[in-house]
Amino acid sequence: MINVGLVGYGFMGHMHAQCYGAAGAKVAAVADVEPEKRREAEEKLKCLAFASLDELLESMEVDLVDICTPTYLHEELVVTAARAGRNIMCEKPMSLTVKSCDRMIKAAKEAGVGFMIGQVIRFWPEYQVIKEIVDSGKWGRVEWVSARRLSPPPTWAWQGWLLDPARSGGAVLDLHIHDLDYVQWLLGAPKKVLATGAAGPQGGLDSVLTLAWEHPSGAKSAAEGSLVLAPGFPFNMTFLVACEKATIRYDSAGSPSLVVYPFEGAAFAPPLPEPKIGVSTETQGNIGSLGGYYNEIKYYLDCLEAGRKPEVVTPEEAREAVLFSLAVAESARLKKIVNLG
Repeated sequence: MINVGLVGYGFMGHMHAQCYGAAGAKVAAVADVEPEKRREAEEKLKCLAFASLDELLESMEVDLVDICTPTYLHEELVVTAARAGRNIMCEKPMSLTVKSCDRMIKAAKEAGVGFMIGQVIRFWPEYQVIKEIVDSGKWGRVEWVSARRLSPPPTWAWQGWLLDPARSGGAVLDLHIHDLDYVQWLLGAPKKVLATGAAGPQGGLDSVLTLAWEHPSGAKSAAEGSLVLAPGFPFNMTFLVACEKATIRYDSAGSPSLVVYPFEGAAFAPPLPEPKIGVSTETQGNIGSLGGYYNEIKYYLDCLEAGRKPEVVTPEEAREAVLFSLAVAESARLKKIVNLG
């Protein structure tokens, strides 16, 4: 059994803790700066709790350090875990700058430890099926795609950090990056980006529209995201793929959620893989299902147990997602096209 040291027992830490239990791993310790979170972890997870990662590493052995803290803390914690010789899981986005990402990758490589970033959309059942369909080429070339991810304000965030651009990078790095990363995974990295948006209450780019083109496949992409819609607005994510012979549409609010509309023949809902969680779980915030989170954590645990490097998402690809997101922010700021290639 893999023993996990979980850093940050807030919203995302709770989600990850449940996934580890369901996947057969043990959260052996939690590190959190808040005393009440430490007490909660001790009671709920029956684990040890510490005020910092340093204390945790000095006090006990764990096989894996999972970092579920605000983004601005990622680099320091990843480097600390790497230097201690621990395998690492870290929530997305990888970090706030590309140089920071490079330092994290270097630390993990020099230490020879496993390192994976939680780009969870790559593990979300509907997005996985879209990727399989596109890669199969059954419906011809992809001509364009459109993504949308809309959310009310993240009131669950510790000390409001998600709406503080200095700590989160704004919606472009925390929310929009989901779709930018997926678009790159599906189509390859674009060479040109044009974006616009609106500032949130603390000045971050919290509503954003992105156009990207010159993907290697020749396709074009559009993406929309906001983290500051009305409090009662239901979280929603959609993705549309326009192929030569069919249109594929995912809508998280739809039933069925994923439908293929061929140019010839009847529309149909492709079968979705069912995550075999096997235990009762609870969700929080804007997460309606643990499926994607369970899938990514189970995948990484399987990689560690088999002694292989993760291939569904690599640290270098997570770095490229940050690079793409920062190019979007730069384009919106400068009001002009940014060249990536």
